Amino acid sequence: MSDDSGIHWTQIDAPKGLPPRFRWIGWIIVLAVVAALVTFALIEGDKIARDVAGDVVRTGVTTALKLPEGQEVDVDLGGGLLVFQAITGSIDDVRVSIPDVAFGEAVGTLVLRVSDVPLDPRKAVGTLDADMRLDGPNMLLLSGYLSAAPLTSVTLADSAMTIGADLAGVPTTLVLTPSVTDLGQVVFTPGAATAGGAPASVEELVAGPLGPVAAPLLTSQPLCVAQFLPDALTVSQARVDGPDFVVTATGTDVTLSALATKGNCEPPPAA
Repeated sequence: MSDDSGIHWTQIDAPKGLPPRFRWIGWIIVLAVVAALVTFALIEGDKIARDVAGDVVRTGVTTALKLPEGQEVDVDLGGGLLVFQAITGSIDDVRVSIPDVAFGEAVGTLVLRVSDVPLDPRKAVGTLDADMRLDGPNMLLLSGYLSAAPLTSVTLADSAMTIGADLAGVPTTLVLTPSVTDLGQVVFTPGAATAGGAPASVEELVAGPLGPVAAPLLTSQPLCVAQFLPDALTVSQARVDGPDFVVTATGTDVTLSALATKGNCEPPPAA
């Protein structure tokens, strides 16, 4: 193209817009960046929420149970994003583990499993289960409840509690089955036995040569576990779980402040 001055001009077309498929790629990149930023914010926010909620639960439990200063209290707030739970004012599931708790002469672990835990400790939780866990050596410290005979061992394995004693020079073992009473006690029922390595029933043990010295081994007394657990909970189960003897107490609509009062095994007053 030329004009009257004789100068030649070359026409250059303006660039066209990007093809649609490239515009979509751009939007995908933008959305991916935004999603990454949101995810990062949620993760960091969840960490902060877990720290705050963990401290609230730890402080509430320590105060409620009147634990000594410096007592270890492990708090597990479960899975999922805590940020969304905190918005509702409560946490779905919490597990609290407190090691080295005294249960009379023995020392064990207290484990609390709680659902619907409000961030306001003055409000009631949904449900609360408390486990008192004692291993074999610590159950041996409570051997006076298991048998009237001097015990040489308490073994917890395969869902069974087995006590051992020396009866007139004969190594003897006895399986005990624990169960709970309405008063918050655990009672121990004798079952299978061995004498000198040979299996025997309780009846055979009593009728055999060791009968005169077997009676103390077969005699136990109720163990009041309610005195070690909050009065707001009901002792519901006793069992052997792996290497531990476990007593469970349960409750609903319990506030953390109610955990301070321990129970007892006294019968209710007559009406």
